[in-house]
Amino acid sequence: MVAPLNNALLNYLSSKTSDGAATTAQTAGLKAGSVTVSKAALERAAGMAKSATAAKALETAQKTLATDLRAAMAKAGVKLGGAVEFTVKSDGTVETKGTDADKAAVKAFFAADTSQPSFAKRIASQAQEALKLSGTIQQSAAISQAAQLAKSPGGVMSLYNSLMQQSASASVTFSVSAAGSSLTYPGSLSTNA
Repeated sequence: MVAPLNNALLNYLSSKTSDGAATTAQTAGLKAGSVTVSKAALERAAGMAKSATAAKALETAQKTLATDLRAAMAKAGVKLGGAVEFTVKSDGTVETKGTDADKAAVKAFFAADTSQPSFAKRIASQAQEALKLSGTIQQSAAISQAAQLAKSPGGVMSLYNSLMQQSASASVTFSVSAAGSSLTYPGSLSTNA
C-alpha cells in the first residue's frame, strides 16, 4: 500500500519538475546551501523501525568486533595507552588518530594478523554497513525535511537534491581502546562497547 503511494508521489513531483519548474533551492523559497539536514530530522529517521533494527544489528556487530579485537590484541601483547580512531570516509579513504605509539602498535598488529577475515577487513566491512545505513537515514531525513520546508512541488525535489549533495561526504569512526570502543556515523547515536 505504501509503495504505490510513494511511486505516485515521486511521479507527480517529477512531472512538476520536468514541466518547467525551476530546479534550484530558490524555488523552495530558500537560499542554496542555507539548509542542511537537521539533527532532529536525522534522529526521527534513525528511530524508524527499519533503521532502528539495522542500527541494533550494527551495534551488536560492533560490540562483537570490539571484543574480538581487544582479545586478539591482548593475546598479541598489544597494550593501548589511549583510544585509536579509524575514520573511514565515503570516498574510501581511511584516517587513523591516536598517539604515535598506539598507532604503531595497531599497525604492527594488523600486519601480523592472520585471522580470516582479518581485523582490518572486518573494520572496513563494518564501516561499509554503517555508511549504507547512514545513507538510508540521511535520505529519509532529507525527504522529510524537504517536504516540510519546500513551498512548491518542484522545490521539494530541488531541496531534497541539495540536502543529499551536502550529506554525500559522510564518514564512519570506529574507536577502540583497552577499556572500550565506539562506532559513530551520521544519523547515529554513539554506540559504545
